[in-house]
Amino acid sequence: MSAHVAHGGAPRGWLEFSASLNPCGTPAAVREAVARAGYGTYADLDTRDAERHLAEDAGVAAASVLLTAGATEALRLAFRAFGAASGRAALLGPTYGEYARLAELHGLATVEVRAHAPGFAPPVESFVGALARDRPSLAVVCDPNNPTGRRLAAAELRAICDALPPGAILVIDQSFAPFAEEPLDAAELTRRPNVLLVRSLTKLLAAPGLRAGYVIGPPELVAALASLRDPWSPGAHAIAAARAASWRIDPAQRSALAAWRSRLVCALDGLGLSTVPSDAPFVLVHAGPRAEMVVRSLAAERIAVRWCASFGLTEHMRLAVRPPEEQDALLRALARTRPEVGW
Repeated sequence: MSAHVAHGGAPRGWLEFSASLNPCGTPAAVREAVARAGYGTYADLDTRDAERHLAEDAGVAAASVLLTAGATEALRLAFRAFGAASGRAALLGPTYGEYARLAELHGLATVEVRAHAPGFAPPVESFVGALARDRPSLAVVCDPNNPTGRRLAAAELRAICDALPPGAILVIDQSFAPFAEEPLDAAELTRRPNVLLVRSLTKLLAAPGLRAGYVIGPPELVAALASLRDPWSPGAHAIAAARAASWRIDPAQRSALAAWRSRLVCALDGLGLSTVPSDAPFVLVHAGPRAEMVVRSLAAERIAVRWCASFGLTEHMRLAVRPPEEQDALLRALARTRPEVGW
């Protein structure tokens, strides 16, 4: 099994269930904008028009938006700018491993409050307690959560925001938020002086090669991030895509995603595989002690799924929601694998 499969993102030509991209594909307007993009001058790397467009789309001031080379750069800037004061970062887990890696790179101790199987309900009360007890300078919440797909209610998000110690910054990673109904809009969240929203256009536009993301937050926090951003960080094609993108998904697409997710969950249940309720374009699947064997067996058929050992969930795998014909190929492979592996 290749490192690509282990960490999400299949080799070319594989059936891809390990990377959770918009199953409806890249919007036509974005494809056309990227095809027309100029890249022959430094003027093509001016992000201001794209940031104004994204700000208007979010209902915030232009000074509240910063375009970045994917959500990954946005997270790196946040840790660099705001992580050092207390020497601690608080994470609501299990969650995306990049947060802990960035904390380690910046010399921060990680305080993680984890949800637990089988339902992985977000442990908001415990997390609020950890914020008061450990007083981190930076807290990170992924909503919907990766890898569980669970969503925070509006009251839960407000409780976390209200519990931040003085001087602390809350980063809400919304990479999968457009696939679910937002409990709080960007304008409400970023009226708070200590909240940053990180958004990935990679997932939404089904275009990981573009490396496009952005931050929404109070202008003074966004300015602090901008002062640390590398010159000409987002490429011309990413900027062109951002100028054409919207954070809002067409209701018909959201309905199709929900239907495809329900279809996948029902089929997995029929195979004896339990899932966690999800508001994301993926589902977390409990495959038992032989989860790694299931992932390896599928990889032998050139089907990539995400084994969740890197999240500390060795008995689980994460499956992207894909169109029905791709689901059927996965389900047939799982049915073939079951007698050999068992679960």
